[in-house]
Amino acid sequence: MGINQVLALMLLILSASSSATPIDHVPGKLKPFRVMVIIGDQWKDPASYIIEAGKPTGEYSGYDANPGVTGANDFHHLVILLKSWGIPFDVVRLDQQFLDRYMFLDMNNNPRYGTIIWDVNQSEKLLHPDYSIVTEMVEKYGIGLIALSDRIAQPEIQSILGLKYKGSWESNSTLKVKEKHFMTEGLPSTFLIDSGIVEHKQRQQVEVLKGTTALIEQGTHPQVTVKEYPSGAHVVWIGNDHNWLFFFKDIRTLLRRAITWSVGYNLYKTWDNDLIMIMDDPGGAQSSWLEHWHYPILSEDTIDKYLIKPLQEHHAVLNINFVAGYVNDAERRMEPTWNKVYTDDFGVKQDYPSSKRGYDKGVKLGVFEVMCHGLTHMQPDLVSDPGWYGSELDKERAEVGWYREFGDTRRNKEIPPAEQFWRMKTAKEWLTQQFGVVPLEFCPGGLGTSISYFSNTPKLAGEAGFGWCGWETGYLGKEMVIIGWKFFGTSESPLLVEVPPDAHDFGISREPDKFATVFSKYPTGRFMSMNEFIGYLHARNSGYWSSGHDKLTITIGYDTHYCQYFETHSSNWNLEFSDWLLKDMGKPSLSIDGLAVSGLDKKIEIPNGSVEHKIEINF
Repeated sequence: MGINQVLALMLLILSASSSATPIDHVPGKLKPFRVMVIIGDQWKDPASYIIEAGKPTGEYSGYDANPGVTGANDFHHLVILLKSWGIPFDVVRLDQQFLDRYMFLDMNNNPRYGTIIWDVNQSEKLLHPDYSIVTEMVEKYGIGLIALSDRIAQPEIQSILGLKYKGSWESNSTLKVKEKHFMTEGLPSTFLIDSGIVEHKQRQQVEVLKGTTALIEQGTHPQVTVKEYPSGAHVVWIGNDHNWLFFFKDIRTLLRRAITWSVGYNLYKTWDNDLIMIMDDPGGAQSSWLEHWHYPILSEDTIDKYLIKPLQEHHAVLNINFVAGYVNDAERRMEPTWNKVYTDDFGVKQDYPSSKRGYDKGVKLGVFEVMCHGLTHMQPDLVSDPGWYGSELDKERAEVGWYREFGDTRRNKEIPPAEQFWRMKTAKEWLTQQFGVVPLEFCPGGLGTSISYFSNTPKLAGEAGFGWCGWETGYLGKEMVIIGWKFFGTSESPLLVEVPPDAHDFGISREPDKFATVFSKYPTGRFMSMNEFIGYLHARNSGYWSSGHDKLTITIGYDTHYCQYFETHSSNWNLEFSDWLLKDMGKPSLSIDGLAVSGLDKKIEIPNGSVEHKIEINF
């Protein structure tokens, strides 16, 4: 064999060897902007679609005020936070999946995730996970790890963290910062729970091993620790009671910074001073028939004077749950709303065309956002016993159960799923034609819903293409539905505000001058569009390093449906780098969609357009 053939063979061997091992990991390099959330059996939906707060387990607690044991809420709260921040993540559930190396790596053995959030409870339902795979990902591939609370019973996870877990016992001691660190910078020395009420909660007790640093303590017990690896992996443990972990504002901030510190960088959204003001019912016909909810529909002049003008003055948006269809009692049928002028049986004139002109004006001016309150706000079956059609005002017509569309509260049963789905899709179609915009939020009239799995109203609304279920039900998407949203009015989620005086056009019809009082109540608040909130929740973000190791590219993806708001509006995100990354890489320069950005502020503005935007960072 000649020398050239030998050299060629050596090159071939080296090439094959390099493709089977991870790329040389300079600390901070080649960490994608994506989080893997690993749980045990906390996701109770076997189809991995609905995520709900913990429900009663059937176990007995011994406390007479609350004798039933409620299921854990840590996973539920965690996904709410990640969605609120816009941080991309995937979920692996070990009650249905086996841990595999290629959950973490691509086919070329490069990491698919920048960090792992470990939230695996102890359960007999787990499929015998090989936890050594996590050790390999951290020690060899430099993927970060953030472990939560008492979810560290596995010896392999304790070894990665550099801890020895002892157990948990109750305590009401406060959490105090012990060491200065990137994750604790600017946080108060003592952490307070959101409610301000100090209660006894479970406190984890661990022994800190060599190489691990305790940042926060509760009493004398470490509750937040950190450790670094030569691979570039940064690992964090956050203690405290898993059910109350995220009811501390400072722990929520700590988690977000832990993601930044373990990945090296972070792009996220926060919601300080943001409010979403909501009004229900325009277009519904119950105002003509329901005795205790009887009022004249708002006129064009009232809408213009008392709603549009104050909204314009304060650069605010009012989000309105409209009803698309009207139940015509005389004809015993449903038809599109907004077309009729008539005097109802109470002797009050109802002028729907005048009202529509006012709402059209507000939509055109951008101070009204169109949302979906269902098709009619009334039962699909108005015929069967005891029957609504033709009934007297002070008898069946006065029963509020007839005015609930997605749960039959008159007959105490659910609405079939196919009927609900048709009504959702039809309401969306009609509202789109009536107002020229696609409604993205769905709110069942009177909050009447069906709750069994196949008839579950929020689940069906997610499948129908809505992006939020209101008022406070939560996120709707094709990949998951989150029921029971949390953290309203904090940095993690906008505050939902009722339009004065009673959250409905009912109140405006009686006391229209009360509407403008909302602006004095929240003088520094930004009254935003629900579609803007939905757009951020549905953003498809990612981040990756170029093969030359000198450039980081972060992409922000806005689709044309859920993110339609950004077609004509810019967006704002927080861009954050860890201290160690800046130390290793030097000062960054930034461009957005190819245009250089002077200076490097933490907040960045993305131009309008429902496309994929690129943030390129050179070091």
